Amino acid sequence: MTIVPAQPLDDARVPLPGTEWVALVDSDPIRALAAFVLGWYPAPDGEEDQEDVWGGAESPDDGSGGMPEALGALYRLTRLRPALHGFHAPLERLPRRAAGPLGERLVFAGDSQSSWDWSVPWPADGTHEADPAVWMTFDPHRPTADTDAEVVVEREPLSRFLLQYVLYQTQQAAPFKAWTKVMPTSRLAPLRDVLRPVPLSPFLPMFTSESIYVAPGLLALINADGDEAVAAFGTLDRQTLMPLGEYPFPWSWFDA
Repeated sequence: MTIVPAQPLDDARVPLPGTEWVALVDSDPIRALAAFVLGWYPAPDGEEDQEDVWGGAESPDDGSGGMPEALGALYRLTRLRPALHGFHAPLERLPRRAAGPLGERLVFAGDSQSSWDWSVPWPADGTHEADPAVWMTFDPHRPTADTDAEVVVEREPLSRFLLQYVLYQTQQAAPFKAWTKVMPTSRLAPLRDVLRPVPLSPFLPMFTSESIYVAPGLLALINADGDEAVAAFGTLDRQTLMPLGEYPFPWSWFDA
């Protein structure tokens, strides 16, 4: 059975953040990140965006030199959109130097319970890759001499990982949300003409392994494992969720 929404997903009553930035993900993920953030999050108190997101990098709090370009851009975005500091897995106020089982690193975010953190390699001599790998370090506060500490190398390099991270955390923090119970993957078929896939690998593959999709004003996280799937949606506007109620999904939460 084909389900036709009661209204298009882009027909809400307020202007919705667009999805044009998705076309930049493969060629320029930093600009894609900036375009998403500036479109989704309003400027505080009606301020104008005058700062150059692509200017020179900040310095970590110990004065050890500039951070990678993508990380510098994200921290400039936090000045323009302070809401980025409100994530459940929060950003550090400034990246900090730390030791780890794989060597010196620059920590920029982590789980709110301090179960793990995310960092990039940061050699003491100041040399670093332009777009380094991202390390997910579990139990990061255990002694660094403990060689059994677990470190996972994220699938995406820093510039693309930061986009993953911000999209995922934004969906989690959205004021209006809906998520399904486990259902047959085939029930997702009607969404193929509605959602646009973001060309990134699934986020948090060790846990939920969710692929990211977007529509105007809507973020979707979908975990489809063989014959079963779950989906979660987040939006700034309750009206945007309403058409989803017409789909054959078993809902465990629905804000519309």
